[in-house]
Amino acid sequence: MARPAVEKPDITIVGGGLAGLSTGIALAESGIDTAIVESRRKAKADIFGFLLWPPGTRSLRWLGVLPEALRDGAELESLTWFVTEREHTRLRVNLTELGAGTFLGILPSRLESLLRDAALRAGVRILDSVDDWTLSRERATWTMRLQRPDGTLTLRTPLLIGADGSGSRLRGEMGLSSSRRQPRGQVIVTGVGGPLPARESRQALSAAGSGGCVSLGDKDSWLYTVAREQEAADPDSALRRYATSDPAEATAYDQLRRAVVVRPWTVTVPRWATDGAVLMGDAAHGMLPHLGLGGSLTLEDVPLLREVAEEAVRSGDFCAARLSAFQQRRQARTAYAQRISEQWARVLCSSVPGARTARDLAMRRMARNMELAERFYRELASPSVPSLGTRMRMMML
Repeated sequence: MARPAVEKPDITIVGGGLAGLSTGIALAESGIDTAIVESRRKAKADIFGFLLWPPGTRSLRWLGVLPEALRDGAELESLTWFVTEREHTRLRVNLTELGAGTFLGILPSRLESLLRDAALRAGVRILDSVDDWTLSRERATWTMRLQRPDGTLTLRTPLLIGADGSGSRLRGEMGLSSSRRQPRGQVIVTGVGGPLPARESRQALSAAGSGGCVSLGDKDSWLYTVAREQEAADPDSALRRYATSDPAEATAYDQLRRAVVVRPWTVTVPRWATDGAVLMGDAAHGMLPHLGLGGSLTLEDVPLLREVAEEAVRSGDFCAARLSAFQQRRQARTAYAQRISEQWARVLCSSVPGARTARDLAMRRMARNMELAERFYRELASPSVPSLGTRMRMMML
């Protein structure tokens, strides 16, 4: 019997989505022999869109794929919020004048296709269609045995990167603990519809919750509603309800493909690294999608992770202490993004008496104070945490 094939990449990435592909490109372009392990045979059907903030699009530019992403998606021109019962309460942030950088709406499958092509050009070995894998470690080297339709492949590698999402299997195999939490009684109904009249992100706040849409290009938009669980028994009706509250969304809903209920989680991981392995993206800091920060935070991880991984490969030192430098440099930013996403989730759909009134009052106050609104968005769109002064002013609304 023939012995299984053996490959020895410098780094093996588990997960071939946004996190794994973007990291693979960065590592390969710096001369690191990189392999990606992925179970899927093709991209998942799109049920949502990416709203990428400037730190994320700066990473795409750094990776050399932003021009193609802008061609296949939509550079957003504005963010608009309004209260449905009070049409005069409207907040519109002009993104082209904000000076923060590029905001991008794009279908995940389109972005993944661009990144996959770029990874292959960079020399990354993408090992997809993996039915199962086992993992062991001996003498500072991981042995990963992959079961694929064409047979067994063995990888021996000194460094693993976990980019396999919020439900990361690798995280469990590494013995890294995690906890998760979800807004009580809240779900998101999501789907992909037809184009919007303008390249923008819109959100309507109502008594029941909120709904919105994001332009994803000339043919598509992301449609969603944040609702209480009992209101989402009929996902299609729950999602279409917001077409009546925002005329700009009506034609997009006419082309809705399907509506899906999702129950997102915040994932907290106390330690992102162990000897010979490190987590990134949602595997390290999964967050609620209510502000659209998750994809951007994943892409923000990439340049710093490459820096840490390059040094580990150069020195031959893959100990947890060295790899933990990545978490030390990223945790303040990601923890803040998780907190503010949870706070916004509570604001959008809270059953606490008086919460909706307080939410609508805060929106009216912000609409009258555009300087603060623009400052907050500008600082949130930077690679750092918004200033204490800005955060305090927002809390006082």
